[in-house]
Amino acid sequence: MTPTPTPTGTEATSAGPADAGTDAEELRPSHPLTPRHARIYRENNLIGAMEGAMDVRDGRGLRYLLQQYRSEFPEDPNELQEGYGIIANCLEHPGPDTTAAGQQYYDRERGSTLRKFIARYCLGEP
Repeated sequence: MTPTPTPTGTEATSAGPADAGTDAEELRPSHPLTPRHARIYRENNLIGAMEGAMDVRDGRGLRYLLQQYRSEFPEDPNELQEGYGIIANCLEHPGPDTTAAGQQYYDRERGSTLRKFIARYCLGEP
């Protein structure tokens, strides 16, 4: 093994393909990608895409992604579907009705991660 300098100035050794005695079992990932992990990863990707649509104020795109989310996650594990629907309405049809719906959600869902987005896109807060 060849010592390599680290940012702190100490030396560390790294295992490489030339290292004899490296067991294949040692090289396996310690946390394999299970179907459950893949599902969480997919949900996080959809949520990130919906947040991207909000960032560019694309209500139609947000609604499209929300339809996908509802299709793939009908159980709504993080209780986000209603909030994203309200935000899409605020982006596509701004006005007193959507502002009122946003305010109701904001007042009722005090623990929601979507409150800041409701405030920004429905209630006009920065």
